Amino acid sequence: MLKEIRKIKNGTMLVNYLIYQCDLCGAIIEEAWSHCKKGENYHLCWDCSFKTSEISEEEYLSCIGLALDNAHAAVNPKGEIVIWIGHSIPPWERGKSNKRNTPEYQAWRNKVFERDNYTCQKCGQKGGTLNAHHIKSFKDYPELRTDVNNGITLCEKCHKEEHCKRRD
Repeated sequence: MLKEIRKIKNGTMLVNYLIYQCDLCGAIIEEAWSHCKKGENYHLCWDCSFKTSEISEEEYLSCIGLALDNAHAAVNPKGEIVIWIGHSIPPWERGKSNKRNTPEYQAWRNKVFERDNYTCQKCGQKGGTLNAHHIKSFKDYPELRTDVNNGITLCEKCHKEEHCKRRD
């Protein structure tokens, strides 16, 4: 909403300088500061414009002067805008998708180790640092993630070699 009109000097003339108030958070928006105008008498600051999806992440970052290719912004569960560099998934969402920390996954892993007698099935190493490897990939075959027949015990070295083979 329009809060105040001030007269300021521009050379020898007096001109109107408008001061708005964000209709959501109450922040003061001076005319020189850009903002989002929705209708004749409804104004939002950039933060509120982003929080209400009036502007995109890209537009918000541009408006606040952050023009980095790998910069991201999102609203966290507390309603705060968080800006970060790098991965496109918000930091508070990353841990939620870790399907390898579930009790079902841990049980699958233990069953694979027990079946293989805690022995690498490629080189025969017994004990040490072992990995339960998915024969058909974890990513591409979600229905086989906890199928013991889709697992094999590998030592750390053989496990790395197996993943290097898949990249070729």
